[in-house]
Amino acid sequence: MKNTTLALLLFSCFSCSIVATTNMAAEKVISATNMTDIELNGFKEAIKHVHYLAKVKLTNVEIFSEDNETDKHIFSANVIETYRGTVQKQISYEMFVEKGEEAIVEKTPVYIALCKDNHGTYYWPGTGSQFSLSEAIHVWLTENEKVVHEMPTTGNWCN
Repeated sequence: MKNTTLALLLFSCFSCSIVATTNMAAEKVISATNMTDIELNGFKEAIKHVHYLAKVKLTNVEIFSEDNETDKHIFSANVIETYRGTVQKQISYEMFVEKGEEAIVEKTPVYIALCKDNHGTYYWPGTGSQFSLSEAIHVWLTENEKVVHEMPTTGNWCN
């Protein structure tokens, strides 16, 4: 009887463990799916409001002090693919940030959404303008490349 009770108890604990592990894995998948949706939706929103969209490999950043509160970061990048705007092999763009803010040159390619001023200078319009590579964005761009290239922009983020 003791062996049967022990066996049932062990089997019960094993079953609980499988259910708990399965539930935890399902929650992670749901969270990953939600994160992918959020990122893709943010990407789609960004491209409506900018002049230039590309996949780039950042190569350098230079930092200049503008005043007591602001630094100007000038990023340089090799362009892997242009989705909107003038096709080019290299690009540089400006980013104005709080004094002392860190300038990170990503080691892996990223998508950038940029504005272009009246003098032809590209600039970073703000948070939500740089995106990590993701399968969801890649697939969406592949399926919608012509639409993205020809889509008019509101330029709202570029004022």
